[in-house]
Amino acid sequence: MRDDDRPSLEERLTALHTKLVDAVADLVHSDKWAQMLTVAARLPTYSPSNVLLIATQRPDATRVAGIRTWNDLGRHVIKGEHGIAILAPCLYRTEDGAHIRNDDGPPPPADTDDGSLSRRELRGFRVVHVFDVAQTDGAPLLDVQPQLLDGDAPDLLWDRLVGLVERDGYRIERRVCPAGVNGWTSPADKTVVVDEHLGPAQSIKTLAHELGHIRANHADRFPDYGIDPRCRGAAEVEAESIAYIVTSHLGMDPAPYSIPYVASWADNLDTLRRSMSTVVTVAQGLIAARPAHADTAALGRRTTLSSAALSVGTEAPSLSPPMPTR
Repeated sequence: MRDDDRPSLEERLTALHTKLVDAVADLVHSDKWAQMLTVAARLPTYSPSNVLLIATQRPDATRVAGIRTWNDLGRHVIKGEHGIAILAPCLYRTEDGAHIRNDDGPPPPADTDDGSLSRRELRGFRVVHVFDVAQTDGAPLLDVQPQLLDGDAPDLLWDRLVGLVERDGYRIERRVCPAGVNGWTSPADKTVVVDEHLGPAQSIKTLAHELGHIRANHADRFPDYGIDPRCRGAAEVEAESIAYIVTSHLGMDPAPYSIPYVASWADNLDTLRRSMSTVVTVAQGLIAARPAHADTAALGRRTTLSSAALSVGTEAPSLSPPMPTR
């Protein structure tokens, strides 16, 4: 604490992170969340490429899994329903070459003797079939989902975040994303995509999330992001926590989206607490940073982000971005 007894920026951001941890703890300790986790643990996360395949074959799909997963959840595929074809990676452990197969989604992470994650080598893909929940009958599924943010956002905040993205050498694209994906960051072609149909508040929250991926150096720190659920989970926890702190500090209320989102990706509360140093440091840097185009007069002529400003379409550079955001 400083001599004038006012909390410093770092102290205020740390308090916001603590607030997020406490809110996640309250959620995950609830009965409804515990039941939902039992279900979510058996329902895998699919890549953007497979999201596109699912959307092409069954546009109204909401939750998909393999037949064995549905059976384990007390549900069965309705007779006569046709499976949705997706691609499953064929991965090999680099230590002993043991083949890892998982018909329902990505392989589970394998721990080495020292507690670190073993590397895997991708050697191709194979076709597997999954089914949407609407193609099944049986026990009902409980769910706790992030709620997209509604309404407008603070003046100039979108422009400010865009300037920071451009300062880091990335360009922004607004276009339609696959179902269930709000945006992504592609380090390979230096592009950040935000779904053009999102409202102003959610658009800014998603852009702050993608900036979190960039500023926390996830492309280098989590090279197995695309194939290792644990790496992806750690990156998503950090990015969304950064977005929560930045947008909260700047006057927004991202809790309806951020709290269940972080809870769904965090293995446990220790994962969230361990990320505090990185999250607070990156958030502090984003709040204090000067955008590349921060010309005061120019910014003064910009208007609050509105729904009309979000309908600008762009070209689609890639259908398989490495860092998708739900």
